[in-house]
Amino acid sequence: MAALDTLLDCVPVSDAMRAELRARLQEPSRSYHNARHVALLWRRHLRYGAGLVVTAEPWHTLIASAIAFHDAVHDPHRRDNEAASAALWRRARPSLSQDEVEWVAGTIEATASHLSAAPVPGMPEAAWTARLWMLDLDLTPLAEHPAGFAANTKRLRREAAHLPEAEWDAARLDFLRRIAAAPRLFRSDALAAAFERRARANITRQLVAVQWSLTE
Repeated sequence: MAALDTLLDCVPVSDAMRAELRARLQEPSRSYHNARHVALLWRRHLRYGAGLVVTAEPWHTLIASAIAFHDAVHDPHRRDNEAASAALWRRARPSLSQDEVEWVAGTIEATASHLSAAPVPGMPEAAWTARLWMLDLDLTPLAEHPAGFAANTKRLRREAAHLPEAEWDAARLDFLRRIAAAPRLFRSDALAAAFERRARANITRQLVAVQWSLTE
């Protein structure tokens, strides 16, 4: 997967850690949170970020690191995957300044609740812009064409195979309601222009379908 190779080449960690990360992303249990997902985010970063501050250094390298590690730990049975992924990133001892390491770790942790993320006190504007960009990238699969959106839903369901159908439906309904209530899904202008409308259409359609299934 060429995009995954170019992504990992941008991440300032050891070759051994790159190999470990690649192996993690290719675990058989991953149907959605896998190498395909991070490669997609990387391709979209390069395409939609061209000419923007997010593809200039140091943000290009830091965003690459956040993309690569944000799902490094993924166990559907636990609720702290993001914190565990950030901890793995810190243990990787990347060749960055401490502030840069913590920006990446904080961005990974923020993927636990994309739309509720807020800037920390004193955060420079560029750092917040870059964090929003990464969080928005992670939401772009909501805007796939309907068939792709449905396929992603099936992949997520396979990852959550341990949940009874009623529990899965309730969790899905809660997520869809929360995200549908957001005044804006994508807070980065370039990504909003490309993905907001289609993501809203998918969410609305899926919300109706889940609500209907629960009334049957």
